[in-house]
Amino acid sequence: MSSQQSNQSIKHSWFGHFYRGKPDAGKLTNSGITFYRCKGRFTTEHPAINSTNNELSFKWEELDSPPTFKLSSLGFIISFNVSGTAYQIPYLSYFSHFQFGVKTKQLWARLNGLRVCELVAKVEQITTSVYPRQSRIEMVQARVQREYQRWFPWCENMPLANDIKTALAKLKQIHSWDQADIEKLRERYIQSQLSKYADFFKHVESKPLTDMQRRACVVDDNNNLLLAGAGTGKTSVMVGRAGYLIKSGQAQADEILLLAYGRKAADEMDERIKNKLNTDDIKASTFHSLGLRIIAEVEGKAPSLSLWAEDEKAKDSWVQSTLETLIEDQAYRKQLFEYFSQYYYVEKSQFDFDSLGDYFQYLTDNDIRTLKGERVKSFGELYIANWLFSHGIEYKYEAKYEHEVSTVDFSQYQPDFYLPDYGVYIEYYGIDEDDRTAPYIDNQQYLESMEWKRQLHNEHDTVCLELFYHQHKKGLLIKQLEDQIKTLEIKESPLPDEAILATLNELGRVTELAKLFSKLIGLYKSACLDSHGLEMVFSNAADAKQTRKAFELLEPILSRYQQQLSASGDIDFEDMIGKALGYIQQGQFLSPWRYIMVDEFQDISEPRARLVKALRDSCLPGGKPKASLFCVGDDWQAIYRFSGADVSLTTQFTEYFGPTAKTYLDETFRFNNSIGDVATQFVTKNPVQLKKDIRSNSTVDYPAVSLIRRGAQEPANQDEPSLNALEQALNAINKRVEKVEDELSTKSKAQPVVYLLARFWFQLPDNVELKQLNRRYPKLTIQCQSFHASKGKEADYVVVMGMQTGKNGFPSMKVTPPILDAFLPKAEAFEFAEERRLFYVALTRAKHRAYVLADMTDVSPFVIELLKENYAIEQDEFTTSLVQQIFEDISCVRCTTGTLKPRVGNFKSFFSCSHFPLCDHKEEGCELCGGPMTRKRFTGFKVCLNDSCGHTAPVCSVCGGDMKLRKGPYSEFWGCINFRRDAPVSCSHKINKQVAMSLLAQSKK
Repeated sequence: MSSQQSNQSIKHSWFGHFYRGKPDAGKLTNSGITFYRCKGRFTTEHPAINSTNNELSFKWEELDSPPTFKLSSLGFIISFNVSGTAYQIPYLSYFSHFQFGVKTKQLWARLNGLRVCELVAKVEQITTSVYPRQSRIEMVQARVQREYQRWFPWCENMPLANDIKTALAKLKQIHSWDQADIEKLRERYIQSQLSKYADFFKHVESKPLTDMQRRACVVDDNNNLLLAGAGTGKTSVMVGRAGYLIKSGQAQADEILLLAYGRKAADEMDERIKNKLNTDDIKASTFHSLGLRIIAEVEGKAPSLSLWAEDEKAKDSWVQSTLETLIEDQAYRKQLFEYFSQYYYVEKSQFDFDSLGDYFQYLTDNDIRTLKGERVKSFGELYIANWLFSHGIEYKYEAKYEHEVSTVDFSQYQPDFYLPDYGVYIEYYGIDEDDRTAPYIDNQQYLESMEWKRQLHNEHDTVCLELFYHQHKKGLLIKQLEDQIKTLEIKESPLPDEAILATLNELGRVTELAKLFSKLIGLYKSACLDSHGLEMVFSNAADAKQTRKAFELLEPILSRYQQQLSASGDIDFEDMIGKALGYIQQGQFLSPWRYIMVDEFQDISEPRARLVKALRDSCLPGGKPKASLFCVGDDWQAIYRFSGADVSLTTQFTEYFGPTAKTYLDETFRFNNSIGDVATQFVTKNPVQLKKDIRSNSTVDYPAVSLIRRGAQEPANQDEPSLNALEQALNAINKRVEKVEDELSTKSKAQPVVYLLARFWFQLPDNVELKQLNRRYPKLTIQCQSFHASKGKEADYVVVMGMQTGKNGFPSMKVTPPILDAFLPKAEAFEFAEERRLFYVALTRAKHRAYVLADMTDVSPFVIELLKENYAIEQDEFTTSLVQQIFEDISCVRCTTGTLKPRVGNFKSFFSCSHFPLCDHKEEGCELCGGPMTRKRFTGFKVCLNDSCGHTAPVCSVCGGDMKLRKGPYSEFWGCINFRRDAPVSCSHKINKQVAMSLLAQSKK
């Protein structure tokens, strides 16, 4: 605008001239715009109002955007916003828009163009000099959006200065960014950093970092999750990232916080950083030492740590002592007895299972026993036994009936309970209100058996009380028992509390409960629950009533525990986390760390995750940006739910922490591809596990997971007469080591390490046995580790033991106490999810080969999966007995899931169910060779599995029982062994011998 145009009047319309009494409405200058008011004063209080001249003036840079002109019947109206406040000046000349519309935009653009140029330059600087974090992108997009709205669309056809046009073109481009554009910016930054610091990444560790390790060091979003498989070098990334941040000038040492899971891991990290980065300024911290530091800084002194925080045994001892003191109170003792009598076990009905064997397996795995220590076959029987015991009524469980009713084919009748002082029997029948049994039990046969028992008692004039599942289901079982006992005038002599307590102590239940409560104290405190939250825990528990009953016993211990801490002025581990978290959230502690790095993130609990999140969001001194969070973990190795670890914090990381940059380590330096393929296939059966493509640095073309099938008591074979399954594995490893030595013509400097691994420590050789094994195999260094203890370690070879079913089986099928389960992270829906990951951990400790020992007559379902689903494992490295080979063919016909195991009786050998004594089914072996027989290969027959024998015998097509060859008046025939003359429960099925042979011939075709 020329000097003559630098101060131009804005005229009123004819109405404005008449109404305002002045021809000029205002003036337009290079610096701003002014409006007059001749009659009255401006009513709006605003700094731009000159009270002396009655003028309203604004500089161009004060306007949010250029003024707009709108035509009305009384002239044009000019509108504009200043800091969000709208202004309108009416009654302007009908030519004002043509005179000043373009000029106002140009003047506004000239004085506001610098801001858009500076913004674009700032955006370019942010997106090239530092990693484009999500928070930075959001900040940029918000500012760009505001600036875009100020300029577009009016600027697009406006003659503007070239620098402003260039800046506006870039602004429009930035405004249109989509996710792909943002990823391109990030990738450009990553590549520039990888190139700039290539030499650092090459030498920071003993071996150059891989491309994916380097990438993980550079990526720096607000939230970063590095998914690192077993043996992929995550510690190298932690060291490399810390070093990179310092070398690139992005952080000082005191701005980096390294968090490790335990003290040992933290010390190892410190040592690694000191050796690789030549600095003592970066120290790894445990969560608890971090909590202590925060508390000390806020309170001005270090808090006193409770002895219980560092000595778990001392804590357990205190809880047991407190529990024993509480038991002295009669009301508490009554609660305790009720709990052990009715709520100690997690009850499941036999109607909840698919087979009798599954039900028996549950009873076995959870070691369901009465207060006297007996194993029973149902929860109804459990409560009957406990009531009789606590009321001083002597009973015998499954005692033989006083009258002899056994036959050649049938053993003696054994009622459920017998009261010897009164000659009274009790039978508990598993039928519902409609006389129905569980679906896998022959309903008609069961009802006939009930009728036979009733007739038997009637015939011999013996008293038998009958109780039913449907009574138990409705909570009426004990009431029915009490009523019938009173009717018979059986004297109740309730046992003294001392006697019941002595029995509980003898069974170890008080000690077991004390250990449970000791663990629950920490979990309860970590949860920070109010009364509403506690009610939510109860309502969501697997067994709400049992959980409430257990908590009623725990509550006074919790109260005394906290009182003890308060009286001594001590804090425990839970207080360390909880108090530190509170100080951060209340703003009493301002985090000095700009980079937070967490190791073994898959093992983190929710309270610790809360602490990490609070640190990330804590305001930093000087208004610095919030911290960057970098977490390293492997959800495939999440195995610590029992201590509060929540794997969902890793699998659902983004949902908890917000938008996240994920990187992966895809190359393992530990195990070969064969071990990796088996382990990966196994762990990823669970669809919730995050998908990772782990490549092995070492490749082989043969199976490297070998299965050894041998029973603990199985006779040795001719080739290896003295070797048990473990020694077979060690002998094979020893031969491999000798072969390698021969091929290299020299001995290795370090002896190969062999880990003996098991789910539970007691399943491994003890110290004496371990020393003997090391003496026997001097070329090997043999060590014992539990699956959990082996995590993070590696060996040349591993031998996996304890692959069995039962109470101490693997996977562990023992139900977690509902109260403990209620305070732990939510259990996963996928069956045995954590146990599956535990097996993955065990297999991936081996560099060269893993040996899995299994007795197929009592084998883990994990081993069955390896066989049935054609995993690439070696099955033929070792000789295997007939029973071990054909274990699936000799399943129990009664419970269906048990396996018939060879036994030796007083007079002859036989086969009985692995669920014995719950399932008492047994069969004789082949009458010719004594070998096992199967019912699976031919319909209606069982066949000797000894290939050199192959003897066949028919099976009853009516009841499934064995058949015996008998002589009739005219010819031989096969008759069912369940035939009972003159008995209500009997199977009279028989078949002519010649007909049987004809049917067998047809079956084989």
